[in-house]
Amino acid sequence: MRRYVAMLAAAGCLALAGTASAQVEPDKAKLEAAALHMRVLLSALQSKDLDNPLKNALFICLYSNPLGQISDATSKVLAGNKLDPKDPNKILTVMAGVCGMRPGAGGKMPPAGTPKGKPAQPDGR
Repeated sequence: MRRYVAMLAAAGCLALAGTASAQVEPDKAKLEAAALHMRVLLSALQSKDLDNPLKNALFICLYSNPLGQISDATSKVLAGNKLDPKDPNKILTVMAGVCGMRPGAGGKMPPAGTPKGKPAQPDGR
């Protein structure tokens, strides 16, 4: 029985090592964009000027998704709409959309049919 447990543990370690080496490291530009997006997100969560539904949506999104995925989706929307990728207001607006907030939704999250685990993709504007 002990050998079986040891074999399972070793197999698990090998599987984890294989997935870790398969991950691609982001380039410097992606890391800088992700750092800026994280600063904007943290500032928004600490702001007294923003409503709690927005803060909750951002927190849930960050808790449920990797920052890299949120940052990549935000960068794609910013680039696709030719918005300034350094403007914190634009970043926050796009990030809220990526995280599922919709204009005019009254701070409500997307309907229950929206798949979890991935940031919602905003409608192309």
